Amino acid sequence: MTTSIFAFVVVLGVLIFFHELGHFLVARLFGVGVEKFSLGFGPRLLGRTVGITDYRLSAIPLGGYVKMVGDEPDAEIDPEMIPYSFTHKHVFKKILIVAAGPFFNLLLAVIIYFGFFYFIGTEDIRPVVKHVVAESPAARAGFRNGDEIVAIDGKTVAAWGDIERLIADGGGTPAHITARRGGELFDVTLTPQTKVAKDILGDDTPYYDAGFSGLPPLKAIVGEVAEGYPAKKAGLKKGDLIIGINGTPVDSWNTMKTIISQSKGEALSVRVRRGVETLTVEIVPVLFSEENVRGEKVDSYRIGISTPGITIPDADRIIVKRGLWDALQESVGQTYQISRLTILSIGKLIKGTVSTKTLGGPIMIAEMAGQQAEAGLTNLIFFIAVLSINLAVLNFLPIPVLDGGHLMFFFIEAIIRRPVNMRMREIAQQAGIFILILLMIFVFYNDITRLFAS
Repeated sequence: MTTSIFAFVVVLGVLIFFHELGHFLVARLFGVGVEKFSLGFGPRLLGRTVGITDYRLSAIPLGGYVKMVGDEPDAEIDPEMIPYSFTHKHVFKKILIVAAGPFFNLLLAVIIYFGFFYFIGTEDIRPVVKHVVAESPAARAGFRNGDEIVAIDGKTVAAWGDIERLIADGGGTPAHITARRGGELFDVTLTPQTKVAKDILGDDTPYYDAGFSGLPPLKAIVGEVAEGYPAKKAGLKKGDLIIGINGTPVDSWNTMKTIISQSKGEALSVRVRRGVETLTVEIVPVLFSEENVRGEKVDSYRIGISTPGITIPDADRIIVKRGLWDALQESVGQTYQISRLTILSIGKLIKGTVSTKTLGGPIMIAEMAGQQAEAGLTNLIFFIAVLSINLAVLNFLPIPVLDGGHLMFFFIEAIIRRPVNMRMREIAQQAGIFILILLMIFVFYNDITRLFAS
């Protein structure tokens, strides 16, 4: 709990600081006076005044703000301060000042990703084939386990991630692959198969599969055995290897999972290897129901076991650092993809195709921040990047009170060449506050419901 609270304060502090720094720097660039730059709300704990700006640390570490001269349209301003007033600046300067906040949140994500791609590097695996799928393009091209991929379409391959990226970039067109086997290079051409999978939002998305993998197939080894489920009642134990079901050989976790899911709840004769002993047990799968991100009820048959996961040997792990240009491209690309996913998610929430139960508020963010902090500093920093992108996208929404709402009014001002009527702005602001209050109540309700459910 303490870790979650501390991580939440750190994450929120970083996000708000960068957001407000964007407003501050662009405001100063255009000659707008800044009266306060506060990290946190409430009473001033400490700080320093430089010029007219009070740089302060405030008592409540749940946000921050920049107070500019004349940032309220109806505020009284000394005539000598009018040249420094936000309200009296050209509308396009006001647009840039307001947009700078969420833009800096996107910039923070790019900086974080660039730091990992260029300076620290990201963990990957060696570009060595560990599994060739039967009847796949790779199998027909003659690939074998142990072959090392050197280049694809003339582009050097340093890690398995490069293979996946280059195959995807090819869009299903023939890939010219250079590989090494036993110290000798050879060249082959294969055409990846176009397949369809569900993305994180439950939509069908095409992908291109060459038919080889840098990881061995996951064996049907029992990890954890859930209490109260059929596997536990049948006597399965952690470490058991499932080698057959109803006379059908089981060569991988996916094969086993497919057989169980297609069982329709009928009894299964399961052959298990435990050490040097082989035994057969009867297990009747149970129907398990859960909701996906769309709020749809999904039924599946399970026996109550989990995989122990894949252990990658240290010899196969590598740290990949990108060149300056590649790191920058990947950083911007990663930020774009997460921004796109966030926008699509919001659209699906509005349409009702994604369940509103997936929404979370401060409690969920604190829990997730704590989990990432416990997993390591790297995980926490990546979490900050993702959350910073989400904050940027949300702030660009045209809801009064948010930056996007202010931008909407300034764009209208640019079109009609006069400020929007103050009464209209006040009504819109009140409506915006009402919407945000309802949203906060709803996400708090989700957070509390989720806590009790767990």
